[in-house]
Amino acid sequence: MTALVNPESEVVPGRACGTCTLCCKVIAVVDFDKPPGVWCPHCQRNKGCGIYETRPRDCRTFYCHWMVEKGLGPEWKPERSKFALVTSKSGITAFVDPGFPGAWRASPYYETLKRWADEGARAVDGPRIVAVRIGARAIVVLPDREVDMGVVGPDDAIRLRPSAGGGIDVEKVRAESR
Repeated sequence: MTALVNPESEVVPGRACGTCTLCCKVIAVVDFDKPPGVWCPHCQRNKGCGIYETRPRDCRTFYCHWMVEKGLGPEWKPERSKFALVTSKSGITAFVDPGFPGAWRASPYYETLKRWADEGARAVDGPRIVAVRIGARAIVVLPDREVDMGVVGPDDAIRLRPSAGGGIDVEKVRAESR
């Protein structure tokens, strides 16, 4: 998986993965050298994990944002929206199914991502990133524009910084130099 796993998350009562297995496609799994955007070899689509009892710790502790955020309605469930939201201390990322690369632009998703970008830009403790990942490609959503970062690998990081004109600049850096 990624470093975006939150094991302390509590699942919203009444929510369950059920037939949704999209995280098994859109999220990288380091233990299996599975890149983002391709199905995990252990996934039984629409059923669950074929190695459920012995799956890696990252898989055991992963919850998409829909599972833990009460404010997101049923339209945000990954099998319906075609992307899995993942939160971290630095922001939120929509991991989009490459088979539906424009899904994040549909309503109400796009408007909400833009609102989150605006709120993130004004965060007291520094700007928060709102990103869209389609396989290894990353797009940063800002209040006034989107920045296509191209391929962002496991050794890369995205950083926001204030620009001279009062806006926000985006840069891809080596993860070690964060």
